[in-house]
Formats: sequence, C-alpha cells, structure tokens
Amino acid sequence: MNRTIRCAGRWLAMGGALCLLWAEAPALAHTPPQPNFSLQVSPTRLVIPAGTTTTAQRFQLTNKGRSAFDITVEKADFIAGENGALNFQPNAPYAAAAWATVEPANFRMAAGTTRTVTVRVKMPPDPEPGDHQFALIFKVPAAQDASNIRINRGIATPVFVTVPGPVDSSVEIAGLQAQEFVLGGPVPLTARIRSVGTVHRDFRSSSRLHAQAGGSAVAFPDFTVVRGAIREVATQWDPPLMCVCHVTLSADGSARTVRIVVLPLHLLGIGLAVLLAALLLAWFVRRRYRARVLAAAIALNGTDDRRA
Repeated sequence: MNRTIRCAGRWLAMGGALCLLWAEAPALAHTPPQPNFSLQVSPTRLVIPAGTTTTAQRFQLTNKGRSAFDITVEKADFIAGENGALNFQPNAPYAAAAWATVEPANFRMAAGTTRTVTVRVKMPPDPEPGDHQFALIFKVPAAQDASNIRINRGIATPVFVTVPGPVDSSVEIAGLQAQEFVLGGPVPLTARIRSVGTVHRDFRSSSRLHAQAGGSAVAFPDFTVVRGAIREVATQWDPPLMCVCHVTLSADGSARTVRIVVLPLHLLGIGLAVLLAALLLAWFVRRRYRARVLAAAIALNGTDDRRA
C-alpha cells in the first residue's frame, strides 16, 4: 500500500515516543501555513512476498517543514493490538527484526529535502513458513535544550515478510456485538476477527468485510488482521424504522449472528399523544354540537308553547 502519511504535532510514548499518524488529505483552496516540523514517509506499510531469500526495499522520507532535523532509523519487533496499534515487544511471536539491515540508519534532513532509506531482509536458514514481521521506526530525537520535558517524534511502519511455504490467510469471527434493543439508528456494530492462518489478512477495498443486516450489506472500514492476532473493528448500521432484525457476520465458514429489536417508542409515544389529542378534539366538537342542537330544540319548544 503506497499511501502517504504525515507526522506532526503531539506524539505517543512507547519505549520511545511515536506520533499520531493520519493520511495526507488533498490540498484545500486555502493552504494552511507550513508547519515548523513535518515528516512524510512512503509507503506506510511494506509487504515482502515469498520467493526470495534476500530482498531490498526502499522508503522515501520528505521533510515538509521549515526546520532541519536528524533521523534515526530503528528496528523493532511487535505484536498487534486489537485496535490495530503496534505494541513493541522484544522476542514477539513471528519476530523478524533480526533479519533486517537498514542503510542509512542515521542522517540529517534539511527543510524541503527527500531521502531514500533502503531496508534489506535476509532470511535465516529454514525459517517457519508464513508471515514474519517487524517495524521500522523513523525517529526524530528531541532537541537538546533547557526544557525539562523532551519528546521524541517518529513514524512506525510495519514490514511483513512472507517465508515460502503453505499460505493460509484464514480468519474466524471471534465475536459480534450490538445493542439488543434500540429506539432507532444508527446502530453501532463491533466485530472481533481472529487470524487462524499463516499470513496476515487484508480486508480492504473490494475485499472489505460486510455484515448482512435486515437484507442489506453493511461495510466495515479497511483493516488488516496480523498473523496470530485478533482485530476489533466497528461500523454503524442504519436500520428500518421498526423491525426484529438479525445481523450476521461471516468469513471463511465461521459466522456470528445477533438479534436487534428496533422499536421507536418515542415515535409511538408521539403518535399516541396525537391520537389522544384528536380523540379529545372530536369528543369536544361533538359535545358542543350536541349542546347547540339541544339548545335549539329547547328554544323551538318554548316558542311553540307561547303560541298555544
């Protein structure tokens, strides 16, 4: 995936600080001022397919800020959190950081410049078939100043290395959650997907995960399930006005179903109030009409008596 990400602003600490990442948005009519610090890395994720024992890949880094900064490239093994975050952990399952070398590992970037970083992966003899993974961390160390708090900045990009052998990207639905009773939509749906294969599984673009809800397909956002991990994803479903609906999520032969009762009690209450008001109005109009008829009859009888 060759999308581009930009890193700026606040950062997250995890054995060294990492920044919040977001996809670079198209330029708007009003161009914001150039930030003091902005680092762009492409690609944001690297998949090295099976077939070679030594592979070289390249990352492109661009300094889009006004200031120069130093870059240190580090390798780290990780496990994937259920929210998709990379949790760095030595000796993580399917670790492959020891297979990689990076060139250059330290350099300085002037404002407006672009540098290329090459990562070479050499597999050891007889590795286990399937996915192995590590992350490259492009770290910008905190400046040496008089501040009491120094925050490193950086971008982490996952690298998946596929060892030749049987390839199985199977997953299973580990859970599906939703409210059993709702007044209306949208209804949050939360799914947990577990990897049971030997390689990661992408649910992106045309391969997105869909739930069947009330006769319609509900798409989940793009995500990846890393080998041996569980990923939690969420979406929203717009139900009909009233129904007892069943939402089913299935993948690779496993499925989960939840029942959702959609009953708009607030709308029913409004409807009932309107109906009662209409009945009261009809009763009031009918009562007044009968009173007027009775008064007219009494007046007519009084006139007849006087004539007699």
